[in-house]
Amino acid sequence: MSEHTLPEKDQALYNALSLVANYFYPPEHELVESLQALPEVAGLLDPEMADAAGRMLAAFQEQSLDELLKEYSRLFIGPFQLEAPPFGSIYLESEGRLMGQSTAEVKRIYQECGLDISPDFQSPPDHVAAELEFVAYLGWQEKGSQDEEQKRFYQEQRTLFLHRHIGYWFPLLADNIEKHTILAFYLELSRLTRQLLELAQAQAGLEAKCTANDELG
Repeated sequence: MSEHTLPEKDQALYNALSLVANYFYPPEHELVESLQALPEVAGLLDPEMADAAGRMLAAFQEQSLDELLKEYSRLFIGPFQLEAPPFGSIYLESEGRLMGQSTAEVKRIYQECGLDISPDFQSPPDHVAAELEFVAYLGWQEKGSQDEEQKRFYQEQRTLFLHRHIGYWFPLLADNIEKHTILAFYLELSRLTRQLLELAQAQAGLEAKCTANDELG
């Protein structure tokens, strides 16, 4: 069973998560093609998501690449105050540091699911883009598996990952983006990604909430 034989809404959700992951990397002109595809994919899930994707495309086309890169750097890179750190450990570690216990756990989960970090990937394993792509990967693997034991394994990993990692901390990142961004593109990206993760959590039977006082178990 391939991704092309998945139920339409499942395939749309994983495709949408994979697409939005790309927009948490530095912006490039080549993103226009995938942005043009996003409204149709999101429309299979919810008309409001399609509208948000359309606004993202319009906002991207209205800004120069230099403006987008400047805003991306201000939000996610620095070099001065980092408005919206895109790394899970910042939100999960009690001291808010990079490359902590939670980062090591993410890397271990990737490896247990048959993946490793590409040498070309220069960010920590818990970068928001990597974690979004991983949720999509787990969904494709779960829904596409013919083996019931494998299917349960990927389902359990997806539920765990949403609960302990990206589904837990992304709302905090989204709050930072929505508070500090001055461009509609990143505002709409944050809101749409939040909705997609809430849908993924609902699909996994989890409450789509982030409780800041919860701890890693």
